[in-house]
Amino acid sequence: MATKRYGGRPDTRMSEELDALILQTAVHLFGEKGYAATSMEQIAAVAQVGKQTIYRRHASKEILFKTVITELGQSLLGAAAPPEDMVSADPLLALRQTMRMLIDLVLQPDTIALSRTFIAEGWRFPDLVEHAGAHVFEPLEKLTFKLLGEVEKAGLLNRTCGCEETSRMLSALLLSWPHQQRLFGRMVLATPQERDQYLEQTWNAVMSGILVPPQAGTAETSR
Repeated sequence: MATKRYGGRPDTRMSEELDALILQTAVHLFGEKGYAATSMEQIAAVAQVGKQTIYRRHASKEILFKTVITELGQSLLGAAAPPEDMVSADPLLALRQTMRMLIDLVLQPDTIALSRTFIAEGWRFPDLVEHAGAHVFEPLEKLTFKLLGEVEKAGLLNRTCGCEETSRMLSALLLSWPHQQRLFGRMVLATPQERDQYLEQTWNAVMSGILVPPQAGTAETSR
């Protein structure tokens, strides 16, 4: 994976590159081999760095794995969160674009590989599952809930629909099915066009049930 071996005390730029290399290598090995079967020695060997170089940054394999998960959560949230001006101007459009981005993110190879690791080994390492919940799942759930709340504030959400339940339903329908299919090895929604079509069909089906019916002559800009 690496083309050079790091030694000595790196400067700031080299230190950042080294941090990224260690995390990228850990993501790859944890996803490929699983948590229990991956050792710090293997990560050091593949990254071509000294084992102590890793231990200076991550005191244990558990801490390294938790760092990988935290970085994944921050990356997903940063990529999915829409600009605040879009949320203010058109919360429904912001929600739609966020869900479209999340479809891409949950189908990323690294996301799928780490998900398989959790499914296979989560029962043995419950603390790691709790960490993933706090740093990946809950922030994304809160983002969806926040955006749906803005839709409600704009008067677009049917009063019979609770934000929390509707947010869970929307995420389950749009994200869980494609993610589950990839976990099973089925290459669904392989192209951007297929994902756009899936979003269009599922979005329209959900929105027809949760949005306030438009007034006669009013354009449905985000639907």
